[in-house]
Amino acid sequence: MAVKKAKFLSELKRFRKVGLDTSTLIYHLEDVEPYSELTEAAFAAIAQGPPAAILSTISATELLVQPFAEGRKDRILACERFLLSLPNTTLILPSYPIAKEAARLRAAYGIRTPDALLIATTLAEQGEAFITNDRGLRRLKEEGLVVLVLDEYV
Repeated sequence: MAVKKAKFLSELKRFRKVGLDTSTLIYHLEDVEPYSELTEAAFAAIAQGPPAAILSTISATELLVQPFAEGRKDRILACERFLLSLPNTTLILPSYPIAKEAARLRAAYGIRTPDALLIATTLAEQGEAFITNDRGLRRLKEEGLVVLVLDEYV
Protein backbone atom coordinates (compact mmCIF):
# COMPACT_ATOMS: atom_id res chain seq x y z
CA MET A 1 0.00 0.00 0.00
CA ALA A 2 1.68 3.20 -1.18
CA VAL A 3 1.36 6.27 0.98
CA LYS A 4 0.47 9.40 -0.99
CA LYS A 5 2.59 11.70 1.16
CA ALA A 6 3.25 14.30 -1.54
CA LYS A 7 -0.46 14.67 -2.26
CA PHE A 8 -1.25 14.92 1.46
CA LEU A 9 1.42 17.59 2.01
CA SER A 10 0.31 19.54 -1.04
CA GLU A 11 -3.24 19.70 0.31
CA LEU A 12 -2.11 20.40 3.88
CA LYS A 13 0.08 23.34 2.89
CA ARG A 14 -2.88 25.16 1.29
CA PHE A 15 -4.11 26.10 4.76
CA ARG A 16 -3.00 28.67 7.33
CA LYS A 17 -4.39 26.75 10.32
CA VAL A 18 -5.43 23.14 10.80
CA GLY A 19 -7.07 21.33 13.68
CA LEU A 20 -5.76 17.96 14.83
CA ASP A 21 -7.87 14.99 15.82
CA THR A 22 -6.57 12.91 18.71
CA SER A 23 -6.10 9.94 16.36
CA THR A 24 -3.43 11.95 14.52
CA LEU A 25 -1.46 12.27 17.76
CA ILE A 26 -1.89 8.60 18.66
CA TYR A 27 -0.75 7.41 15.22
CA HIS A 28 2.33 9.59 15.55
CA LEU A 29 3.27 8.70 19.12
CA GLU A 30 2.63 4.98 18.70
CA ASP A 31 4.19 4.83 15.21
CA VAL A 32 1.04 3.27 13.72
CA GLU A 33 1.74 2.33 10.11
CA PRO A 34 0.91 3.43 7.50
CA TYR A 35 -0.43 6.59 9.15
CA SER A 36 2.72 7.56 11.04
CA GLU A 37 4.43 8.34 7.73
CA LEU A 38 1.71 10.93 7.09
CA THR A 39 1.71 12.30 10.64
CA GLU A 40 5.50 12.65 10.60
CA ALA A 41 5.22 14.66 7.37
CA ALA A 42 2.35 16.72 8.82
CA PHE A 43 4.23 17.62 12.01
CA ALA A 44 7.34 18.54 10.01
CA ALA A 45 5.23 20.81 7.76
CA ILE A 46 3.50 22.36 10.77
CA ALA A 47 6.88 23.02 12.43
CA GLN A 48 7.94 25.03 9.38
CA GLY A 49 4.50 26.54 8.79
CA PRO A 50 2.17 27.33 7.32
CA PRO A 51 0.04 25.70 8.40
CA ALA A 52 -0.04 26.25 12.12
CA ALA A 53 -1.80 23.62 14.23
CA ILE A 54 -4.72 23.98 16.61
CA LEU A 55 -4.90 21.44 19.40
CA SER A 56 -7.61 21.20 22.05
CA THR A 57 -6.77 20.19 25.59
CA ILE A 58 -9.55 17.62 25.08
CA SER A 59 -7.00 15.74 22.95
CA ALA A 60 -4.57 15.84 25.86
CA THR A 61 -7.23 14.19 28.02
CA GLU A 62 -7.90 11.49 25.42
CA LEU A 63 -4.21 10.89 24.83
CA LEU A 64 -3.34 10.50 28.51
CA VAL A 65 -6.11 8.07 29.53
CA GLN A 66 -4.32 4.86 28.56
CA PRO A 67 -0.96 5.76 30.15
CA PHE A 68 -2.77 6.68 33.38
CA ALA A 69 -4.84 3.47 33.28
CA GLU A 70 -1.67 1.44 32.83
CA GLY A 71 0.20 3.40 35.50
CA ARG A 72 2.89 4.23 32.94
CA LYS A 73 4.53 7.39 34.27
CA ASP A 74 7.12 7.21 31.50
CA ARG A 75 4.40 7.34 28.83
CA ILE A 76 2.57 10.12 30.68
CA LEU A 77 5.77 12.20 30.66
CA ALA A 78 6.46 11.35 27.00
CA CYS A 79 2.94 12.45 26.01
CA GLU A 80 3.25 15.66 28.00
CA ARG A 81 6.65 16.48 26.49
CA PHE A 82 5.26 15.84 23.02
CA LEU A 83 2.11 17.94 23.53
CA LEU A 84 3.89 20.87 25.15
CA SER A 85 6.77 21.02 22.70
CA LEU A 86 4.93 20.89 19.38
CA PRO A 87 6.23 23.81 17.33
CA ASN A 88 3.82 26.21 15.67
CA THR A 89 0.93 24.64 17.61
CA THR A 90 -1.54 26.40 19.89
CA LEU A 91 -3.05 24.38 22.74
CA ILE A 92 -6.58 25.68 23.38
CA LEU A 93 -8.65 25.29 26.54
CA PRO A 94 -12.40 24.71 26.23
CA SER A 95 -14.52 27.81 26.77
CA TYR A 96 -18.24 28.46 26.95
CA PRO A 97 -18.41 29.64 23.29
CA ILE A 98 -16.56 26.48 22.22
CA ALA A 99 -18.90 24.31 24.33
CA LYS A 100 -21.95 26.02 22.84
CA GLU A 101 -20.63 25.55 19.29
CA ALA A 102 -19.85 21.91 20.07
CA ALA A 103 -23.44 21.41 21.22
CA ARG A 104 -24.71 22.93 17.96
CA LEU A 105 -22.41 20.69 15.90
CA ARG A 106 -23.46 17.62 17.89
CA ALA A 107 -27.14 18.44 17.37
CA ALA A 108 -26.71 19.21 13.66
CA TYR A 109 -24.46 16.29 12.71
CA GLY A 110 -24.92 13.69 15.45
CA ILE A 111 -21.18 13.53 16.11
CA ARG A 112 -19.68 12.45 19.43
CA THR A 113 -19.04 15.12 22.05
CA PRO A 114 -15.21 14.86 21.94
CA ASP A 115 -15.25 15.25 18.14
CA ALA A 116 -17.66 18.17 18.40
CA LEU A 117 -15.37 19.88 20.93
CA LEU A 118 -12.27 19.38 18.77
CA ILE A 119 -14.02 20.73 15.69
CA ALA A 120 -15.60 23.64 17.58
CA THR A 121 -12.12 24.52 18.85
CA THR A 122 -10.75 24.42 15.30
CA LEU A 123 -13.56 26.65 14.04
CA ALA A 124 -13.19 29.09 16.97
CA GLU A 125 -9.50 29.49 16.11
CA GLN A 126 -10.24 30.10 12.41
CA GLY A 127 -8.99 26.69 11.36
CA GLU A 128 -9.57 25.91 7.72
CA ALA A 129 -8.99 22.15 7.84
CA PHE A 130 -9.12 19.25 10.28
CA ILE A 131 -6.84 16.19 10.12
CA THR A 132 -8.56 12.98 11.20
CA ASN A 133 -9.21 9.41 10.16
CA ASP A 134 -12.96 9.64 10.71
CA ARG A 135 -14.68 9.73 7.30
CA GLY A 136 -17.96 10.62 8.99
CA LEU A 137 -16.59 14.06 9.80
CA ARG A 138 -16.48 14.92 6.08
CA ARG A 139 -20.07 16.14 6.54
CA LEU A 140 -18.62 19.19 8.27
CA LYS A 141 -17.64 20.69 4.92
CA GLU A 142 -20.96 22.51 5.28
CA GLU A 143 -19.27 24.43 8.12
CA GLY A 144 -16.55 25.62 5.74
CA LEU A 145 -14.05 23.13 7.15
CA VAL A 146 -12.00 20.88 4.88
CA VAL A 147 -11.65 17.45 6.48
CA LEU A 148 -8.44 15.64 5.55
CA VAL A 149 -9.00 11.91 6.14
CA LEU A 150 -5.70 10.06 6.49
CA ASP A 151 -7.12 6.84 5.00
CA GLU A 152 -7.55 8.67 1.71
CA TYR A 153 -3.77 9.06 1.43
CA VAL A 154 -2.78 5.43 2.06
